[in-house]
Order: sequence, then structure tokens, then C-alpha cells
Amino acid sequence: MRWLVPSLILSFLVCANGSGAPPVLHSPDLRLDALAANSMGPSQLFKSYRVDGPVLWSRDWPWKFDLSGVAWDRNNTATLITPRHVVMAAHYIRGVGQPVVFHDRSGKPHARKIQQVVKLRDHGVQCDVAVGLLDKPLPGSIRCYPLPAVREDGGAALIGATALVTEQKRALYFHRITNVHDNWLGMRFDETLPETRRKSLVKGDSGNPAFILSRGELVLIETHTIGGAGAGPYYGSSAIQEKLREVIRELDPEFTFRTIDLDPPTLADAETGRRSIPPLPRPVPQPTAGSDTRGNPATKSPATTEAPRQPRRRVILPPRS
Repeated sequence: MRWLVPSLILSFLVCANGSGAPPVLHSPDLRLDALAANSMGPSQLFKSYRVDGPVLWSRDWPWKFDLSGVAWDRNNTATLITPRHVVMAAHYIRGVGQPVVFHDRSGKPHARKIQQVVKLRDHGVQCDVAVGLLDKPLPGSIRCYPLPAVREDGGAALIGATALVTEQKRALYFHRITNVHDNWLGMRFDETLPETRRKSLVKGDSGNPAFILSRGELVLIETHTIGGAGAGPYYGSSAIQEKLREVIRELDPEFTFRTIDLDPPTLADAETGRRSIPPLPRPVPQPTAGSDTRGNPATKSPATTEAPRQPRRRVILPPRS
């Protein structure tokens, strides 16, 4: 019977770190609104970073989040939603054959190549999302991020919630969700926070992810398309999720993404945020089939002629090489 305890320990480690289960969260009881209000110190994810070797993750407050599932090796990040599928901004992709490098929590690099890329807008869903297929799956030490479960309210309950925002310089910030409409999510700066906790997104930030925290996990809600406080495709959209499942099945049917419901603390945070930061009077319009690359209608229909004029959308275009 002496072998029983070591065997059980080994079985637990295999389950915790194998391809079938995500790694254990560093701080499962963490709340974004509390951390946004109380975090001190640098917001950088890494103390040292290199693409072709080990990295040193910061042990300041950003260490509380497992962001191993984001490929930080280039400005146009790729975010893992299954062990073999990443999402990117469709206007700022990693092309076929290009490398993507993830680092696990110990700092070890895991390099893969993009084998295939599918843009959802080429399959009937107007959104700035591209799915990349990796040449082989990543191990369980690299986190795959779930998406928000589809809600009957279309995600309206998220308005006001604190979002964790990333950008090309590998730092973390906190914004408030101010608009969820169909395939689109927008954010606003939380003026109650110090400027060091807010970031105006610029060229090169496209595709970097934003998250909420629910049921102890980071949940992918958006990848940046628009600058300023940030806006982009809403990953809790039923249309986006349906098309993602279809594309993932075509690329490699052995995998699919997970979804997570909003927990009570997240809903309470959103309610608080709605009281302090009123939502936009109208949702930011989604690009349509007749739109140019910035989402501006090519021709005005009678409905859009009579509607109030919207501010011109700023797309975060990739920097010129």
C-alpha cells in the first residue's frame, strides 16, 4: 500500500498539468474591482522577456493572473482558446508559417507555428476576429481562456464591470465595460482610478485581449480593434461563438472552447459600475458588408441618414515596418 499515496499525487499532477485540464490558478479568490482600486507597484507582466528563451515573470500584482495563454512575442498577440486554436485581430494577424511563442508560469518558452488562418468575416460574421490553427497542441501548462456564456440579455449585465486590459508593452490596466451590443463590446476609462491604471490604446495594440474574472478564471471578452479606452468583438456573442465552433471543427475537431457564466461578484461589480459610469447613449455600430476598413458606411441608407451621427471609429492599424 506504500505506492498508493505517491500514485495519487502523480495522478493529480498529470490531471492538473496535462492537456486535458488547465493549470491551477494562482489566486482564485481575486476580484478585478478590488485589485484595480488597491494594486500598487509596476503593471508590467515581466521582469525580463526574450522570445527565444526563458522569461522572468513579475512577482508584483500582475503575477496574480495567469497570462501564459497569450503569445507576447510580437505586438500582434495571439490568445489561446483551445490547446491548438488562437484568436487574433483579423486586421492584424500572424500569417501562415509565422511563429507564436508562449511562456508557461515557470518562464519556459513553447514555440509553435501558425498552420492556417480563418477570418470570421469571410464566413458571414462581421467582426474583427481571426482564428489561427497551431501546428501542434500546447501543453496544459499554457492556459486556454474560456469565453463568456451566451446570455439572454445579450451581455447587457456586463455593462459597468471592470475589465483587465492588455497592450503591446506587456502591461496590465483596468477599464470599465460601457457598451455590449450584438458582436461588439466597448470600454471607457474609470476616472476613479489613477492614470497609471488606465491606458489609451494606440497603433500596435490591435488584437491584445481584455478579460473579466468570473468563477476564479480569466474570461476572454474582447480583442482590441478600436483605440482609446478600447473596443472590439464581444466573445460572448452567440453569432461569434457559433461561427467559432464551426471554424474550430473544420480546423481540428478534437478541440473546442469552454464558456463560463458570470458569477455574483462580477454582476455586483457591473451594477456598481453602471451607477458610477453611465453607458453610452447608443451602441457603437458594427461594420457591415458595405463598410470600408474603418467601419464607415460606403453609402447611407434612409435609416442611417435619420439616426444621430456617430463619432468616427478609430481602428488600431498595425505599425509600418
